[in-house]
Amino acid sequence: MSPVRRRGLSAAALAVTAGLTLGACGTSFGAQTNQIYQPAVGANARGDVDSHNTQLVGNADGSATLSAALVNNLDDDQTLTSVEVSNEEGDVLTVRAPKTALPLPSGELIMIGGADTSAYIVAEGADPGDNVVVTYTFSDSGPLTVTSPVVARADHAAEYEDVAGGDGLVPSAVSGAEKE
Repeated sequence: MSPVRRRGLSAAALAVTAGLTLGACGTSFGAQTNQIYQPAVGANARGDVDSHNTQLVGNADGSATLSAALVNNLDDDQTLTSVEVSNEEGDVLTVRAPKTALPLPSGELIMIGGADTSAYIVAEGADPGDNVVVTYTFSDSGPLTVTSPVVARADHAAEYEDVAGGDGLVPSAVSGAEKE
């Protein structure tokens, strides 16, 4: 085989190998850029009302506080009329709810569980490390269900400092109770 022909075949083989190698860069590893990525600990659910970063945060007294952000996607205002929480076995857990239904203005982000917001407290049965099923019921749309984690409130976890119940108690600004 002549040296000219050998160089031509080598160049063609190199071009084919480079094309196959470089062309596969965007399609390997499950094409991660096309996958939905959830960087937060909590779970999301979408519907007429979206629930973002839904999680229960464990309190010192064994209860857990629901922490989430709700967005009403409907054109009309509605209210969150109830929250039901059940464990992995399907047992419904006791939820202490605010005295009034939570208003959900159209298109606004409403926080649940912060020190200055409405708090839904699961009395017992939601232990850190568990998953629970949270079902929201609304005035003008169907229920929204999301499976969410129960996370431990730790001294080093600054992101949970503003979640109601950090000392095992619900702040009076949330519960409406009188200060002692």
